Amino acid sequence: MRLLLKQAATLFVAALLSGSAAAQNQRPALVYDVPLEIGDGKHLIVHGTVNGLVSGPMLVDTGSSYCVLTRATARRLGFALPRGTTVPVVTANGEVEVDRFHLPAVQLAGARVTAVETVVMDAVEPPLIGIVGLSLLNRFRYSVDVARGTLRLER
Repeated sequence: MRLLLKQAATLFVAALLSGSAAAQNQRPALVYDVPLEIGDGKHLIVHGTVNGLVSGPMLVDTGSSYCVLTRATARRLGFALPRGTTVPVVTANGEVEVDRFHLPAVQLAGARVTAVETVVMDAVEPPLIGIVGLSLLNRFRYSVDVARGTLRLER
């Protein structure tokens, strides 16, 4: 009996010192609180940086399947869009074919995402440089807190 208690105590101490296997395999969640502006009371706007080169306001649109760059933003980045890589996109004005590619990087506050599926079309007006759509948002668990003025992204 004494031997069993000693073995149990040894195992308990070893578990405390090393942590459980489940705890060791869990990584702490990465949480990014991205400052959010409520543009004209109807639109959610964040500050984004594309490829570390072009920064500006971007519309957050959970109804957009893709991230979107305006043609002017794509030109500023020097993109030569691949011909023949198009997808149909349904807009308020009907369906259009647009260029699709993988954007090397998009950064919102501290959250940096690579290889973001993106389309190029003039869906927003300046000063907006584009739209943050589901092709970026779905890489996170995300929520909007209008009262705090944040878009929370968690991985």
